[in-house]
Amino acid sequence: MNASMFNNQTANRRKISDPDILTASRFEAEFGLFDSVFHEVSNAIAIISYEDKSHPPEILDINHHFELVTGYRFDEIQGRSLYDFLAEKQSRPIRHVIEKALKSRQAAVLFCPWENKKGNIIDIDMTIRPFNSDDRQSRFICVLRENNSNSNLRDNAAREIKRNLLSAMHHNFKTPLNGILGYSEVIMSEMMGPIGQESYKSYAQDIHGAGKDLLQLIDNLLELKELETTEFSLQEEKFAVTDMISECLKKVSADARKNDIRLSCEIGADFPDLFGDKSRLQQVIHSLLANALKFTGAGGEITITANRDQDGNCQINCEDNGVGMPSQQLAKVFCHDTHLSNIYSNPTVGIGFGLSYVKQLVEKHNGTVSIISSVGKGTTVTLHLPAERLC
Repeated sequence: MNASMFNNQTANRRKISDPDILTASRFEAEFGLFDSVFHEVSNAIAIISYEDKSHPPEILDINHHFELVTGYRFDEIQGRSLYDFLAEKQSRPIRHVIEKALKSRQAAVLFCPWENKKGNIIDIDMTIRPFNSDDRQSRFICVLRENNSNSNLRDNAAREIKRNLLSAMHHNFKTPLNGILGYSEVIMSEMMGPIGQESYKSYAQDIHGAGKDLLQLIDNLLELKELETTEFSLQEEKFAVTDMISECLKKVSADARKNDIRLSCEIGADFPDLFGDKSRLQQVIHSLLANALKFTGAGGEITITANRDQDGNCQINCEDNGVGMPSQQLAKVFCHDTHLSNIYSNPTVGIGFGLSYVKQLVEKHNGTVSIISSVGKGTTVTLHLPAERLC
């Protein structure tokens, strides 16, 4: 589409910042820049409205890059349901996530296949966030990023740096760590004779425990690197979902009690078994619980639920009522370099591989991950696994 065609098609378009849509007093001050950025950025963006909760969200406006990605012109898409353009079968499991985010005015990030004008399916990572300056609180911004796009050079560069770092650190860190673990075991068992001071034995136990945690972290980092190779394979088996989640809750129960956080699990006794890599899915659940514990304060609650949607797909939810995430942070939560800039300034922040690791492992099971969160309302992470994996 050339520039003159685009200008002709958009010249008569009602902007989201028009004074008759939003109050005139805020038009010049707040939205002149927004309109410029909206139509110039390289991400596909749509403005949607969710005024009538009994009807699906409606598309109000789109930018030029949205037209390029989907093939639809503004006059073909304005006023239509957002769901008209989502791939019917693939997107059905995540529609309730979209509506939950809209109803609670929270931000969400999710994998959401779109169908372009030619009928082809486009793999899209979609971020939804409230239009904060909307008086009626019914408008939201949807940002679409092609899942298989190589245009994000910064993310690709960060991924390559991390791959090289993981390769180097695995050997260089594991060798001295094994020595630390071995010597601490000798002290703990008093192999060479009694220690004399009981407190020294307790210190040795602390050293050994910290060393094991660090070794597990390095192994997880190495596995994240292997996830991106073609040689990676799942060790699949049939297992009970309730048993897997119970084991994960047991591992974090001591930390939860220490921080006065209540853990609960809501899974029906007749919930079907799952076919997948039990060990790695346990790591996924444990990672979600560990993140929730970090960002939930004393007196808070973390709930794990498992259910089937209307199409029989498996959904595992980890919901907390902790601090939540701002929409700006949520938009980059799956990026490989997330949190690297503030790991030292905030001791509760991870090193950026947790949710990226979760997303890739779930995708290896032909599933997807969605997140709903906002500051002060907590976070809900949902794992969507296909019905074929239930047995």
